[in-house]
Amino acid sequence: MTAQTNRHDVGSHVAAVYNAMLAEYDQIEHQFYFAECYQVYRESVERLIRERPDGLALDLGCGTGKQTILLTGRRGPVVGIDISDQMIEAARRRCDGRPNVGFITGDITKLPFEDGCAQTIVAYGDVIGHNFTTVDLVLREMVRVCAPRGLISFEVDSKWCPDLLYLPKELWQAMTTRGGHLREWKEMQFKTFTWPELTRLLQTHNLRPVEVRSMNILTMLFPPSLLFRPMEEAPRFDALFRRVMALDLALGKFLRCGSTRIVTVQKP
Repeated sequence: MTAQTNRHDVGSHVAAVYNAMLAEYDQIEHQFYFAECYQVYRESVERLIRERPDGLALDLGCGTGKQTILLTGRRGPVVGIDISDQMIEAARRRCDGRPNVGFITGDITKLPFEDGCAQTIVAYGDVIGHNFTTVDLVLREMVRVCAPRGLISFEVDSKWCPDLLYLPKELWQAMTTRGGHLREWKEMQFKTFTWPELTRLLQTHNLRPVEVRSMNILTMLFPPSLLFRPMEEAPRFDALFRRVMALDLALGKFLRCGSTRIVTVQKP
C-alpha cells in the first residue's frame, strides 16, 4: 500500500478493512500472537476497574467490544467508539443486556465528549498507530476528555522487535527511518514508536506514566508462520508457546521491549 497522508483517506480505508474482516476479527485472539495480547488487555482493564470504578469510561477503537464488556464491570457508565459501523453493531450485540454501556460510530480525532468527562480511557490494538498522521491530535483529544487524575491506557507498537529478522525490507526501512517507521498489517499502515519518542510524546502532553506492560517479547523469535496460526492447529507448538508466553508476561512488567506496549498514564 502506498503511503497515505490524508486523514480522511486513512480513516475511510481503515473503516473499510475492519468492516470487511468482521467475521475474522473475533477469532484472532485464538492465534498464538494475540493470545498474549488479550491476556495483558484483561489484566490491564482489571487494574483500571479497581483504581477507577466510578465515573465515565471510554473504549476508543472498541472493535467488537471485547474490552468494552470487561469495563461494564465498573459501577460507572461505559461508552465504546469505533470508526467501523459494523464493528459497533457487533459490540452492541456482545454487550446486549448491560445497562451501563452505549456505543458511537465516530472518529477518535474528534471525540464527541465534553472536556474532563471521563475517569478512564482505553485504546487497545492499533488505535494510536493507525492515526499515524495525527498522533498528537489523538493524544490531545484523549487528554481533553480525561478528567483530572483520570487514567488513560493505550497500546503502541515498538519499532525494534525480533520479528524484523524475518522481514528484511521492513528491517531496512526501520534502520533508515528516524524515529518510528510504518508497519503494515491487513493492507493497513500503522506507526511504531521508539521508547525515547514515546517518552517525549507523554511529556509533551503532560502525562505521568503509571505502568508499562510490554507484550510478545521472546515469542517474536518464533517464525510468523507459527505465531499467527490458530492455537488449535498446532497443539505441539502450543505447549512450548505457553511456557514462553508465561515468561513474557513476567518480563513484560519490567522490560521496555517487545512487539507492543500497553502504556497507562495519569492526567495531572
